[in-house]
Amino acid sequence: MKNLLLLLTVSALLPATAAATPPSYAGGQYRYWAFSNQNDLRDVLAYWVPGPFHLQLEYWDFVDKETEDQFRPEIGIHLRDRRRSVYTLQWRSERDQERFWLGTDQVLSDHVVGRLEVSPIVARDSTEWVWSVGADYYRGSWSFLSATVIRDPRGEDDELWVFPLRLRLANEQNDWVQATFAPATKRTVGWALDAKKRWLRLGVERNNRYDFTDLDNTIYTVGFEVALSRPE
Repeated sequence: MKNLLLLLTVSALLPATAAATPPSYAGGQYRYWAFSNQNDLRDVLAYWVPGPFHLQLEYWDFVDKETEDQFRPEIGIHLRDRRRSVYTLQWRSERDQERFWLGTDQVLSDHVVGRLEVSPIVARDSTEWVWSVGADYYRGSWSFLSATVIRDPRGEDDELWVFPLRLRLANEQNDWVQATFAPATKRTVGWALDAKKRWLRLGVERNNRYDFTDLDNTIYTVGFEVALSRPE
């Protein structure tokens, strides 16, 4: 299974919440990927989200030095209209390919946000398109229930469909706990548990058949996050 849970988890770093204007913030994480073939990965990242854009710098350091390490810079622009709907354009370098995102989070009512995203993955000799559609139901400023459908065409035999569900329970200070469950076609499943308390970030994530292989992995996360401004 392509590590779509990782994308969903890391997306918690970004200002994708259209139901409330988020604060500016910055942080860093250390993520240890334990693979079933013992070729583990040390993942270090730092991010800065000043408001209308975000910048993230990430480095993948593989334990097996026969596997090439990766530096993965990322930048995204997130523009809001008067209704607080969000329009996102994002880019990330992934060693031998470039990945882009174009999406929108549309405020449909006081509690419901609809989402649509297309993500071309551009390699030297090919371009593949991942797309997703979903909706979030908000309770209060920060708590939400999210449902998404993702189509990923990168499998050799057939495309992969993933149906992640995510529940976040938060207080008005934006401390939260979050659970993600992601069943998929080809008899794969993933899950994640994450939490934030004041400046501390913790998480654990499990994926089956990572990156369309027979490998499973578990990812352990510890990090920090500090607010640079208060939400409006």
